[in-house]
Amino acid sequence: MHCQRGFTLLELLIAVAVFAVVSAVAYGGLQAVLNADSQTRMRGGILADLQVTLAVLERDLRQVAPVERRDRFGDRQPALRYSPLATEPELELVRVGSGGINRLRRVGWRVTEAGLERRLWEVVDAGDQREPIARVFLAARETAEGREPVLMELRFVVPGPGGGEVLDSWPPLRPTDPPRALPALVEIILEVPGLGRVERHLALPGDI
Repeated sequence: MHCQRGFTLLELLIAVAVFAVVSAVAYGGLQAVLNADSQTRMRGGILADLQVTLAVLERDLRQVAPVERRDRFGDRQPALRYSPLATEPELELVRVGSGGINRLRRVGWRVTEAGLERRLWEVVDAGDQREPIARVFLAARETAEGREPVLMELRFVVPGPGGGEVLDSWPPLRPTDPPRALPALVEIILEVPGLGRVERHLALPGDI
């Protein structure tokens, strides 16, 4: 005749302890997978935003038109303009619109607290008082340490006797030889929150 033997208190305590350890390890692994998935999704979203931003920015530069516009005082301004020393640095250019050369647009790219913003004016000259259409393409990111901003740096390359001359503003402070309405190459440097430094070199329409 056999008698049924139950678990002792020590055996139950050991089983509970083993279960707790296994659960903690499993939860830690699951949490690590969820964190990795969240980071992957976040970086994927940032990469998608970056691709769209670069596509639109490059399209604007590739379609730049060597047309001088007028400011609000009636003075002529270059078709492409950027100065890092300005109070609010902004890349301004005149580009061909969807209607061809008769449908010109003035476009601006600047960094704001919200991120990298594109501005589009309906008319080329600055005398018109209508507000531009503004859209943020790359947004700044809020982190535990604070806001991580978007940064933009531009360089302009012109051919020279000793190779390409790199300028940090356009138009050049001193005339180039031969004179050029537009640079041959634009270097775009972006500091993207969550990704870091991104560089793109873009050749503009030649011999303009």
